[in-house]
Amino acid sequence: MTAGFQAFTDTGVVQIDGMTPNYQLTASLVQVTQQESIPTVFNNVNTQFYATFWHTKFTFNASSPFFAFRADGGVMVTPWKFSRSGNTFTAEFVSVSQATIRLYIFDQVPVTSSRFGLQVFDAAGTLIADAAVPFARIIDVIEGQYQPGSGWQAVGNSIPGPNTQSKSYGVPVAFGGALAAHFFLNTSPFILSAFGANGGAISWEFHQYIGNNSGTFVGFADATRYRFMVLDMTGIA
Repeated sequence: MTAGFQAFTDTGVVQIDGMTPNYQLTASLVQVTQQESIPTVFNNVNTQFYATFWHTKFTFNASSPFFAFRADGGVMVTPWKFSRSGNTFTAEFVSVSQATIRLYIFDQVPVTSSRFGLQVFDAAGTLIADAAVPFARIIDVIEGQYQPGSGWQAVGNSIPGPNTQSKSYGVPVAFGGALAAHFFLNTSPFILSAFGANGGAISWEFHQYIGNNSGTFVGFADATRYRFMVLDMTGIA
């Protein structure tokens, strides 16, 4: 058993543990995607290809962040690229149409000046939980794969379709820890996982950003695997 302070949910799950850092909301950022030409892939002779997408890039400072995202009105978006330089992070997204994207940053909480409500510190005196700051609460994990099997495949007329799926929750939600499936041949087709949230309802699909789903699948089937978390955004979104 873990020593020190522990707090449990109504179902008996440990919510706060005196020895484990919690991830709590430290920033909420908003940007609107714009049509931009962005670098996509290199071919076998090192030629860089570009394509035009609805795109935006967030830049922020954090320690060890966990990101969550959603777009207004259920517009589907795809996490495109993440990078880090010291404590400065960038998070890039593309969307199926122009969209207002909301990025939520969860991190280890800084000391607050309000000095009210429950605060939990570890043995070294570091604040690890503050009741005044919302927690990242994961309520679901969803995964799947669009092209069955594994390894390299070259199968005629087998490019997966959108396979749109949906699910509803009783609370507003956002996506976190998203691994996007992908399939592209140079610049067309260009197919990526896309995620949409509208209130407590989510949808996800293998979205055809460029081209269509006809023709031969040539690539690693493993690349079409996706996985994401669903976060309870009550009091946040």
